[in-house]
Amino acid sequence: MARSRHEQRKAATHQGLIDAARDVIAEKGYNYVDILDITERANVSKATFYKHFANKEACVRELMEQGFDALVIEVLSVDRPDTISPEWIQQSFTKVFGWAEANRDFLLIMVGGAASTQLNAFGRNYMAEVVERTIASDFIPADTPARFPPIVQAQIITGIVIQLLGWWLEAETDYSASEMGRIVQEALLLGIGTLIS
Repeated sequence: MARSRHEQRKAATHQGLIDAARDVIAEKGYNYVDILDITERANVSKATFYKHFANKEACVRELMEQGFDALVIEVLSVDRPDTISPEWIQQSFTKVFGWAEANRDFLLIMVGGAASTQLNAFGRNYMAEVVERTIASDFIPADTPARFPPIVQAQIITGIVIQLLGWWLEAETDYSASEMGRIVQEALLLGIGTLIS
């Protein structure tokens, strides 16, 4: 069923506010942006903003959800085998870091210092839920014993990836997206190798 013009305008305004939030937060940082900055960038009134969002954090949460969903689509565009293979892991994480590089300012809002502590926690939890669902539904047969349950695996993977993404984007290292994909794959499969002699 086609949406009415009013619904289309409302949806366009809603997305325009999210896009404006992304742009001004990327320029100024989350803590230095207020609702007026967002509404001025979107060319709407504060009253219009409050018709769509309760506050700035609600707007940015939706922005982060869209970002993580886009990232998941990117990762899942890698041909998926029936079981997890080292090659698939590396390709998937190379996609993550490649997408992060192409969307650097956006990712820094999601995993870096450009957002509030509450939003960073929201982002970690959202990503962990997606990783857990992917592991549990796509790769682990119900009768297969796992060393750790999917929820623990998801927390480990999310912790590694989010910390490395933030560091990689903020420190501007010389590592390529492909090298970062390999590093994550090796860390997950082999460990980091230097803690116990």
